[in-house]
Amino acid sequence: MPTMKSSGDLIASITTDMPDNNAGLISAADVRTNMEDTAYSINRIVASGDTYTKFPFFNDVTIKRDTVANANGRLFVESGILFPDGMHSSPETAIQVEPFLGVSNLSHNELADLAVGHVHTQYYHVEGIGQNSVLEGNMPVGNNWINSSGYSNAGFKFAPRSSTGIPQDILTSGTLVFDDSSRIADAKGVARAWLNFDASGVGNIATIRSWHNIDGINRLAPGKFRITFTSGTFANNDYVAIGNSNATTSSGSKEDFDVNAVGMVMRSGNDTSQLRSITYVIKNDAGQYVDSEINDFVAYGYAPNESSGTVPTSIKDSSYSEP
Repeated sequence: MPTMKSSGDLIASITTDMPDNNAGLISAADVRTNMEDTAYSINRIVASGDTYTKFPFFNDVTIKRDTVANANGRLFVESGILFPDGMHSSPETAIQVEPFLGVSNLSHNELADLAVGHVHTQYYHVEGIGQNSVLEGNMPVGNNWINSSGYSNAGFKFAPRSSTGIPQDILTSGTLVFDDSSRIADAKGVARAWLNFDASGVGNIATIRSWHNIDGINRLAPGKFRITFTSGTFANNDYVAIGNSNATTSSGSKEDFDVNAVGMVMRSGNDTSQLRSITYVIKNDAGQYVDSEINDFVAYGYAPNESSGTVPTSIKDSSYSEP
């Protein structure tokens, strides 16, 4: 019966039973016994754990398919797998004893350190409060809507105006509601352009005090001006224009006001060959065109590609009669 021995015991036995001489002292039994012990001890030597230092595998180890049963060969590691160079505080004891489930089967909630700090700084923290709720990086959302329902075309999203991504339009599908329950359904009630100016100014050039979407103002004659809008302010020349003037060159008290009429009549331009403009005329109660110290102008209208939906109805009452 062969004996299972360690590699050291086998070497010692071979050295003793088969000395290096020609005295004829080596028997067939000596050779046979040591060969049987060697064959019987191979499993012990390979499984001894010394393969990493004393008896390492020099080539890749391949577990071949069983060609008879047509089944894959399998490696059973019941004691775990050790990765000495693994990223672990104690790699020599970091033995993996559970199988890797594969990328598609990993559960996010089973990952470690999910509740430690704010590891995804470009995302909004699920608790939404405290220091960890602050976004610490840019958060691109692409051509997607942000909302509470997950539906498409609902909520708001960002649309770049050019290939550079700057500037961007902020699109919304709903109504803006504030803490006091006030609402803004759209921007059609916001003035597209406004202007405050001194008609006489300095050297008969009007002085512009404040403005929005105004390209310039041209003094045509005393009390007569052309106000020009910046390109793209209006979709057409059917905007609503409102003007007011104090019709006097004084503005020091509450009485510095003369009866007057502000007329805004001539509208021209198309933003293609010429900027859109409107005439602003100030006439006092005596029918004279006058320059005024304080002049206000506001205009409401559609921006390009903007509309108000269904056209309002316009009818003639049944009781109406021609004059």
